[in-house]
Formats: sequence, C-alpha cells, structure tokens
Amino acid sequence: MMALRRLFSRVRKIATLHRDDARLREELDEHLALQTEDNLRTGMTPAEAHRQAALKLGAVATIRENYHAEEGLPFFELLLHDALYATRRLAKAPVFTTVVVLTLALGIGANAAIFSVVHAVLLRPLAYNQPDRLVFVGEDRPAAKITGDGFSWSSFLDLRQHHAVFSSVTGLAGHALTLTGRGEPADTSTIAVTPGFFSVFATTPLIGRALNDADGAQGAAPVVVLSEVLWRNRFGADPAVIGTPIELDQRAFTIVGVMPASLRTPFFDQAEQVWIPLLQDPLFSHWIARPPQTHWMPVIARLQPGVSLRRTQAELDAFSVSTERASSEEQGWIAKAQPLQQILVGDLRPPLLLLLCAVALVLAIACANIANLLLTQATSRSKEIAVRIALGASHGRIARQLLTESALLGLVGGAAGLILAWRSVPALVLLLPANLPRLRSIHVDAAVLTFTLVLSLAASLAFGLAPVFFAAQSDPQSTLRSGGGAGETRGSRRARNLLAAGEVALAAILLIGAGLLLRSFARLLSVGPGFATEQVVKAQISLPRFQYARPEQWAAFAADLLTRVQAQPGMRDAAFAAPLPILDDAVTLPFSIAGNPPPAQGNADTANYVAASPDYFRVLGISLVRGRVFTADDASSTPPVAVISQALAERYFPHQDPIGRHMMFGFPPRGDVSREIVGVVADVHDVSLARAPGPLMYVPFAQAPFWGGDVVVRSGLSTAAVAATIRTETRAIDKNLPVTQVEAFPAALSASLAWPRFRTLLLGGFGGVALVLAALGIYGVVSFSVSSRAREIGVRMTMGASPAHVQRLVLGESTRLALLGLAVGIPAALALARLVAALLFGIAPWDPLTFAAVALLLVTVTLAAAYLPAHQAARTDPMKALRSE
Repeated sequence: MMALRRLFSRVRKIATLHRDDARLREELDEHLALQTEDNLRTGMTPAEAHRQAALKLGAVATIRENYHAEEGLPFFELLLHDALYATRRLAKAPVFTTVVVLTLALGIGANAAIFSVVHAVLLRPLAYNQPDRLVFVGEDRPAAKITGDGFSWSSFLDLRQHHAVFSSVTGLAGHALTLTGRGEPADTSTIAVTPGFFSVFATTPLIGRALNDADGAQGAAPVVVLSEVLWRNRFGADPAVIGTPIELDQRAFTIVGVMPASLRTPFFDQAEQVWIPLLQDPLFSHWIARPPQTHWMPVIARLQPGVSLRRTQAELDAFSVSTERASSEEQGWIAKAQPLQQILVGDLRPPLLLLLCAVALVLAIACANIANLLLTQATSRSKEIAVRIALGASHGRIARQLLTESALLGLVGGAAGLILAWRSVPALVLLLPANLPRLRSIHVDAAVLTFTLVLSLAASLAFGLAPVFFAAQSDPQSTLRSGGGAGETRGSRRARNLLAAGEVALAAILLIGAGLLLRSFARLLSVGPGFATEQVVKAQISLPRFQYARPEQWAAFAADLLTRVQAQPGMRDAAFAAPLPILDDAVTLPFSIAGNPPPAQGNADTANYVAASPDYFRVLGISLVRGRVFTADDASSTPPVAVISQALAERYFPHQDPIGRHMMFGFPPRGDVSREIVGVVADVHDVSLARAPGPLMYVPFAQAPFWGGDVVVRSGLSTAAVAATIRTETRAIDKNLPVTQVEAFPAALSASLAWPRFRTLLLGGFGGVALVLAALGIYGVVSFSVSSRAREIGVRMTMGASPAHVQRLVLGESTRLALLGLAVGIPAALALARLVAALLFGIAPWDPLTFAAVALLLVTVTLAAAYLPAHQAARTDPMKALRSE
C-alpha cells in the first residue's frame, strides 16, 4: 500500500512539473516569434535573437533545466512527461485529432471486425480436448478422380482393427429423424455414430453415460444420447430423463446420457442433436447390410500421443495396400489423414484471407492519409521544433515526443475502432451465410483485443515515422533565420506526393478486386436456373423409417398427399420430388448404358439423380426437348423408365437419338435397374448457379420413391397460405409428421448466393472506403501545396499567368499523382488477380473493362478532389500573396 501511495505521489508530482513546463512552453510558443523577428532586425544571429527573446520571457533557463533534467529520468517518467504533453497538444487541435481518430477508427475497426471472423472460423482451435490430435480420415480413388470420400463399412471395420497410430476412431453420418411425444413433432438432427465417437472427442456426459461397444452391436437395444440444448429445451433439464424412452421416427429409444453443449458434431453443427448407434439407424443399417457398399461414411480419429501426421500417413499407406482390402470393390482406394480443422474450413480459407488482405489495404491507405496530415502539421510546427532544438532538446527527444503523439493517436483510434468492431460484428454475422462453420462463435474476444492493440501500435508507428523523418532532416538554423516560416521543403513535398500516389495505387488494387467480384456477381445473377422460380414454394417432409419401412408406403404417401394438395383452391400446380435442384444436396449415382463397353477399371460414369412425380416438369417449367415426360401410367407395376437431361444426352449419346436406349442405375440397393429412356428435357443448374448444368437422370417417383421429399407448388397464394395447406393435408394423413424447410424459391435461391453476395458487398464497401480516403489524400496534398506555394502562384500571376493556366497547373499536378499511383497499382493488381480467379464467374481475372473502368474512375475522382484547391489557386490575389510573405 505504501509503495502504491509513493507511486501516485510521484505521478502527481510529474503531472505538476509537466503542467508548469507546458505553461512555459506555451508562453514561449506564443511570444517568441514576434520577439525573435524584432531581434533579427537589429542584426543578431538567429541563435542570439532567440536567446535574448527567451530571456525577456524569463523562461529559457527553466526550460533548459527541464530538458537536461529529463535525460536522467526513469523511462516511465519520461513516457509520462511525453504522454501528458501529447495529450495537451492534441486537445488544443480538436479538429485535427478528431479527423485522425475517426480515420483510424474506420481502418482499425474494419480490420478487427474481419479478424473476428477469420479468427473464429480459421484460427481458433476446435472446441475439443487437444484438437490438434483430431484428424479426418478420407479415401481417394485416383483412377476415378475421387478425392476426400468416406469409407465403406467393410473398409472402416478393417481400419478400426489396424489403427496403431490412433487412440480411438469413429465413423459417423447424419440426417434428420422425427422426434415425437415431446411437444410438436420436429425433425431432429440425428448423428449415427460408432461407439468410439465420444472417446475420439474426449467428452464426458453431464449426466448418464456415453455409448459403449455393446450399444453398437447388431441387435442391441436402441439407445440415444441427448445434447444439452435439446435436453434443456425439450425436457426442461430434468435429470430423471435417464432411462426413459423417447420416440425417433416413431421408434422407442432409451435415453442413456446427456452431452454438454460444448460438443458440436463436425459437419453437423446444430445445437439440438441426438446421437444413436449407427446400426440402430434404419438408413445406414440398410446400406451396411447390402453390398455393393458405397463409400459414404466420414471417419474421424484421435492420434496417439506423440504420433505425427507423417507417421500416420505412412501407416495408412500400408493399410491401403493390405490384404484385408483386396476385394474388387475396395481396390484402388487410398486412405489419407488430414487435420480435422483443415477439412472443416479448407474451402473458406482463400476468400476469408482475401477479405483480411483487402481490409489491411484500407488501413494502409488510412495510415498514408494520417501520415500526410502529420507531415502537414510537422511543417507548420517547424518553428516550434527549431526553437526546442535551440533550447537544448536533442533530436532523439523530439523524435520520442512525436512518436508518443502518434502512439496516443493510435491507441485512441484503436479504442474507437474496437468499439466500432464490437457494434458491427453482429451485423456482419447476419450477412454471413447461415451454414458457415462456427458462425455462432464469432465475437470480439481476447484475441481480437490483442490483435487490435498490436494493430493500433503498428499503425501509429507506420504513420508516426513521417514527421520524425521530417524533424530529423530539418535545419533549425535555417528555420529560425527565415523567421519561422512554414514553407514546405522539397523533401517533405516529395514524401507527401509519394504517399498520395501510394494511396491511389492501393485504392486501384482494392477497386479492381471489388470490380471483378462485382461483375462476376452480376453475371451470376443473370444466369437463369433453368426452372421456374416465381410464385413457387417448396416444403420438405421426411417419413419415419420405422413406421414407413417399405418403398410402397413412401410412394403411396406421396401420391395421397399430392392428390389432397392439388384438390385445394389455387394449388393445382403441385408436384413431389427428391432432391430439388440447387436447394437440396445432390444425389450422384453411377450408371451404365446398355450396348456400350464398360468403363475402365476403377472408373464409372455418374450423373445426378432425381425422383419426380409426373407434374414435376410442368410445375417447374422444364421444357421437353424430345420424347415424353412421365405420366400416371409410369407406376411401380410398369416397366422402369427414365428421362435424361440434354447435357447427359449430348455427352453420352453424341449424334444419336437416346430415345428407346436403356440405362442401368438406381438408388442402393437396387443399383442395376434397366430403365428405358423415354424423354430428353432441357438442362437445369442442379448444383449451383455458378456451375454449368450437369448430366441429370430423372425417374418416376412411383417407380423409385424416397422416404420423403419436397412438395413443390406454383401458386398465386402467399407462401404462408401454401405452407398452411401443406401442413394441414400432411397432418390429415399422419398427425406426427413435421413439415420443414418451407421456402419460396426466390428466397431459397437468394440464400444459395449468400457467400458470393457477402464477399462482393464487403470488398465493394472496402473499395468505396479506399476511394474516399484516396480522394481525401489527394485533396489534402493539393490544398497544402497550393497554400505553401502562394508566393510562387502570386509571382506567376504577376508575370502574366491567367487563372485558367494556374488551375491547369494545379490539376496537372494531381493528375500526375493519379497516373503515378495507377502505374504502380495496375501491374500490382494484375499480379494479384490470380488470388481472386477461383472466386470469379464468367469473367477473366485480367478483365480489361474492369481495369479500364477503375483507372478512369480514379483519374476522375482525383481531378474532382483537386478541383476546389485548383479553383482557389486560380482566384489568388497576387498582391496579397506577395505581401503575406
């Protein structure tokens, strides 16, 4: 406590001394110029003139003593002296300080906001115990150009028996099962896992137990583990739920445990989840029981302590060629381990880092702007700096004071930027795609605070060096001999011009990137999906596999529901299908064509697959190219038929008529059904608007039904009215069936473009900010140049220069700055354009129209920014300009 009191006492003493010293310095600054001018007229040298002036004020001795005394003070006290003086000085220039702080707040706040996204998604370790030991194990089949696929059940069993490098390994898959008996029926994210799942993620239950090996055995009693969020929302956090049954897809499962909310299953990041043994899931147990086995199951493993990824891959290479995998179905597959975090965020790394680089350029432009402002201030403070040096201050002392002022500006600007980031991150999250991994963890945390602090100090150093160099190169004797004028030196003018040109160069890079993305997004919006979207609403229905176990039941349900819906007013145009293009995940199946030679070993022809009711093509406006579409006669009892897309016909039936030919394909386990091609329809974008239409195979829903699908209605009724009708008719068939994912097609398609829209808006916004900052920088440079060259302009006009000539002179100077910036920025943008090439659609990264438009925009904005100072220069009164010198 005594030490703390002594510290506070010392701080108060320093503050008092600083206040007295500052008062004396302010008096000297106010009166010394006039007294010095009088002394110089008497023939004194500049140093003697200032010494005599200071003696008259009674201040020079005190200030000299303070300067020399400061050299022996501890660093903390020196820093406090400088900080107090910097605070007083900045407070005396509120307009300058406000402009600098707001500029910094904009640059640093934008960086902090984007960094919060990058840190949460890319950098923050996964929320598991020792996440660096978690790996995703996938399989590649190079001959078939398949990468990152899952394991088949048999190969997973082999891996589980030969995993010396893993402490535990699990397979998992997920979909939705209907939870009933606890409020309204609802589709619940259900993760089917092998018993090692909770060991891999090293998670212990809040209550109850995890799944064990006995639960994963064939024929074991159905058990389920709840997530904490589901337990609290649906079960009121009742600990007595352990041992009680719940119904999933109308089958009883016994609750054996509750897992903490911190456990989120990779690839299935819902808060409300349940985990069941994989063999208890009707979908996946069906796949396991019937060969040929597909590679459908993601595998995650925990490495043994001290085991490297390189050693793990070597073990997997040996496993891939082992005799246990010698069956024909498993040949050619190569297991590969990658860090789990890399797999979860791999596709997001380039666009997020691009945004971080873009916002860093905005801060660089802001720093260049502030450096120009500080150079302007340093030029006007040349008299003050010269007097301080004459009174005994060293150049190091001056540099330390200037850097302290910069650091203070940086910290205040950083604090304002942090507040801006804190308020803007929630709005930023709303703009992000809803399926972005770890979206809910994006916020301003300790890492963002640290980043902001470091960035603030780095920025203050970046823009604070300019006035320091100016002070180091200044000649105090020349400044004092000239009477303390604030004329601009050639060196400072060159530095200011280079900074302004640098702002133009950085703005050009940003604007070209933004322009490329903007043109790309416009091209994307102009793409027609190939199917009707206006007044079209879809709703998804999933049938419980335990109650609706047979395909005949699935087909009957779809037919019954469709008949009921079509009977309602305004709902005649309705169809049933699974999956829908773009809006649902695509189902890709291998196929073969009767009469064609089989593909080479390890290769297979594939196409996306859709099961649809007869009215599907009419409702979605997919036109018939030739042949026919499905009719009510295409039932389960009639010969199997198929309709193919034009892309499939052109690729696999070149210069042929595919009508009447046969293809073999189907959803497992009936994967070799021979189907006659009865029609060819126009192409649709089945995966995304950014991808060209791929080959599609359509089958009648009645002949190859799913255990659920989408009702699609084209109607003039509102989305709410259509949804209400679908729910009513669904519950009239089965009151326990939930209707989910009700969306109008335009809204659903818009959501599919969320990520390209986000990056385009953000980069476009950064480009706009960069343009404004560059314009302000040009304006500041030209304005100060005009004011410092007032005498020169007056002489020119006295010698006969017209106002128009003076205006052209000033505008020509600003044009040269813009051209210099473009000469650097455009080649740099060309070199960096490859970074955005993968994000573009329909245009090249060196698109000449974008480059030309940005160049023209920057030159135009530069001339506009310089027009006002040029106009003021043209109106200069030459006699006043000469007398003012």
